Amino acid sequence: MGAELRNFMRKVTLKDIAREAGVSPATVSYVLNKDERQKISKETRQRILDIARRLQYVPNLTARSLAQSRSKLTGIVIVQEDNEPPWKAQMHYDLVFELQKLLNERGYDVIVTRTGTSEVQLDIIVKRNLDALFILDVEEEGFFNISRKFTAPIVIIDSYIDDTMFHKTAVDYAGAVRQAQELLGEKDSFLVTLPMNNREMMRRMTASFSAERVHVLRDQEQLAAFLKQHQGTPGVFLNEWAACMAAPYMKVEQMAAVVTSGAAALLPPGVRQVAFDNRKRAAAAAAVMEQLLRQVYEEMEDYIIVSPEGQAQG
Repeated sequence: MGAELRNFMRKVTLKDIAREAGVSPATVSYVLNKDERQKISKETRQRILDIARRLQYVPNLTARSLAQSRSKLTGIVIVQEDNEPPWKAQMHYDLVFELQKLLNERGYDVIVTRTGTSEVQLDIIVKRNLDALFILDVEEEGFFNISRKFTAPIVIIDSYIDDTMFHKTAVDYAGAVRQAQELLGEKDSFLVTLPMNNREMMRRMTASFSAERVHVLRDQEQLAAFLKQHQGTPGVFLNEWAACMAAPYMKVEQMAAVVTSGAAALLPPGVRQVAFDNRKRAAAAAAVMEQLLRQVYEEMEDYIIVSPEGQAQG
């Protein structure tokens, strides 16, 4: 079927061009709106323009006008499976709460939704006119499956994605783990961590440990077996849920927890702590969003890294 007949039957959209060009709709939008501040190669720009001409794309001036006026609606996507254990399901709750509260204070309504790691389930927000979208703990392939569905600016949280088109905030897990080891006073320690979707984040966090000294928490029985195998060895726990589950099997003076869920009060007395402030994590993500909406790209960094707030002896 020729382009003329196809366009007569159905209006060509940004998603049509993006699909054929192998890029995201946001990239197509930047090129067609002649936004030179985005880091898009000349070859990619020319390919998008050629496809737009061939498909006889006609800009929707009404849609462009609507895009320029803010909807004051944002979305938060948590990448999580239906059968996640309680400790994993609760991992991001406090951060999402703080981010939602901060956005509400700034006049934004917020839709919070969840999608699986393999099957993208985002119908509830794809149809909305979002000003911006936040995505938490996502693997690179899954991220691109999500991002191609949206033209709104996207802020990536706690994920390393190798694409300078998108801006990210991440906590310094590796630095926090090192601080926790220092609190224990011994280099010969093990690490128990909740599972994370982003492999690069996991790699950086576990880099200072040998493979046999890293345990990814999936159930209580496997955790107990790992702790028995390393009995008498001090341990770093990411995060407080992991530490609470391990506490019955260890002496508290041999434990240091990296607190990320705002639930330090759950820790047994005596457990050493390295804590992140989720209000500051939320503020960092919101600041990136506002820079994207103001289009001050030249001032933006690829990553904003949030450091832990401090240490406590428990």
